[in-house]
Amino acid sequence: MRKYIPTILLVVLLGGWALFFDRVTDHLIFEPTNQVYTLQLPFEEVTFPAKNGQKLHALYLPAKEGKPTILFFHGNKYNVYSFQDFARPYAEKGYGVFLFDYRGYGKSEGSPSESHLYEDGSSALFHLMLKEKIFPQDIVLWGFSLGNAPALYVASTYDKLPFKGVILQSPFTNMADMGFYMLSQCYDGTAAATILPIFLKPLLWHKNFDNTRLIGRVRAPMLIGFSRLDRTIPWTMSRALAAKSPRGTQQFLSPAGTHHSFEWFESEALRFLESLDNGGKSSTPASVNTTPAGKS
Repeated sequence: MRKYIPTILLVVLLGGWALFFDRVTDHLIFEPTNQVYTLQLPFEEVTFPAKNGQKLHALYLPAKEGKPTILFFHGNKYNVYSFQDFARPYAEKGYGVFLFDYRGYGKSEGSPSESHLYEDGSSALFHLMLKEKIFPQDIVLWGFSLGNAPALYVASTYDKLPFKGVILQSPFTNMADMGFYMLSQCYDGTAAATILPIFLKPLLWHKNFDNTRLIGRVRAPMLIGFSRLDRTIPWTMSRALAAKSPRGTQQFLSPAGTHHSFEWFESEALRFLESLDNGGKSSTPASVNTTPAGKS
């Protein structure tokens, strides 16, 4: 038995370090807030269960007759109360909006992780279909920032469901690429820019968020929007992801608009939604850039 003690100790030590780094990266990636703001629109506050039974919280604005519902996957910061301004222009057009919080955000119980984001996105989808009685052909999946990962997970995992459409706003390729980009921004031109990337892969050993693997499996009509002025997720990374999307995916490159603003994408998103209402037919304004996926 004694001869196995060093091996057992090594396994325990490595397991402890792995768990430690897993917790560290969770704190670096997820920035949930619990701040509650006054409702600006006539939302219904609803709860539904996560896969493990913990309660998830959402704001729900039902659609007008004949209009689809937007299932919105927010990013790594804030919570649903912070995205009411996002919902306003679509609610005014009669679209339904379902804003939900992942575990650990807002009033949702638990703590966030990559797998929890995927599970919670799936739970939100099934709540809409089973409890709110909304057919998948009346659901538009909308991912924003980090939320593009669970949005793509849902769209690709349940690709046999006839979703109305998929909208990706400021998406990224994968977490490793994001890590390298952030390091280059923080330590550009220094020795740290050469040394720190060596430790990046081990640090992100359990954090994939691999959107490049998922996007090609999406079957629903898709629009991808990104801005030249985005300093959080570079537009070139969003375009690289779009290049791997299915044929027919629409792209919109905006000359203006910061990462946490939505106005720059609003008109194009509404045009796309209206085209879905019209069976995919629409007239594209000359000022809109909707080059096919893979081209610029």
